[in-house]
Amino acid sequence: MLFAVAQTFAVGLGVWLIGLGLFMIAAPHRQLAALARLGGDNLIHFSEMGIRALAGAALALAAPQSRFPEIISPIGGFLILSAAVIAVLPRRWHAAYSVWWAHRIPASAVRLIGLVSILAGAVLIWAVLG
Repeated sequence: MLFAVAQTFAVGLGVWLIGLGLFMIAAPHRQLAALARLGGDNLIHFSEMGIRALAGAALALAAPQSRFPEIISPIGGFLILSAAVIAVLPRRWHAAYSVWWAHRIPASAVRLIGLVSILAGAVLIWAVLG
């Protein structure tokens, strides 16, 4: 039962990555504006960290039954650990880091990263449903 929930959430993560990639390709300037808002208030900051931790837990739990458990499990662990670290650091650091990147990434790079996100989402779905 727990595996089925984790697998479903991991597939949802893959679908989200594909959707995010499409958004990045279609509207790179809007994506950069969204990036600049990350960490901007407690609701956004902690929602992002909660979703990141849940995604990491889903990957860690789904990894043993996946095609690449030796890759998916550490990615899940990294997401959990990074969520915990970012959650305990001052929120203003997260906000400043997001703004810093939003002002430095060109729109053409956002589109390229969008393609990577689409590919990563598709590979994740394929790997988890293995």
